[in-house]
Amino acid sequence: MSLQEALDRAEKLKRLSSSSNPHEAALAAMRLKSFDVNVARAARIDSSVADEECTDVDHPVEILDDVPEVPYETIGELEAHQPQGKAKVNWDELHFELLKIAARKGADALINVQLKGTVDQKILAATALKYLTPKEVLDIQQSKALEMEEKAYFEAQKERRDEASAPGL
Repeated sequence: MSLQEALDRAEKLKRLSSSSNPHEAALAAMRLKSFDVNVARAARIDSSVADEECTDVDHPVEILDDVPEVPYETIGELEAHQPQGKAKVNWDELHFELLKIAARKGADALINVQLKGTVDQKILAATALKYLTPKEVLDIQQSKALEMEEKAYFEAQKERRDEASAPGL
């Protein structure tokens, strides 16, 4: 990333941190607080993500109230833990951390965001979803086509048997 791009990004985060949307403003303030121009300009290789499936981290992750109508697959349950050294929980930090974890895993959306943990350890958890592409949906339909045809054949056979053995009117 060039110096100008990094400065533009910092300026955008400053503008977003004064947004009227409190959720957006809190996230932008968190990002701005941890944003460093020199780090943004350097090529990043995060060793903590090396063992995880990593995709485009900059894509937005939606937080949904209900299950989406769009075909999806469940990636799994994600958790953001309270740092050990902190006595007071910063829920905005945990929320931001959960979104970062979801983005690293390649999730498109989060559902069922909930609090977990004990009195001493607070955990924010959610179920991560990945939307299926039309090609993936077609592949799934084709793989289940034979099974559906067999089921329809047996149902038709059962109906014919029932009609043949039913008493006349």
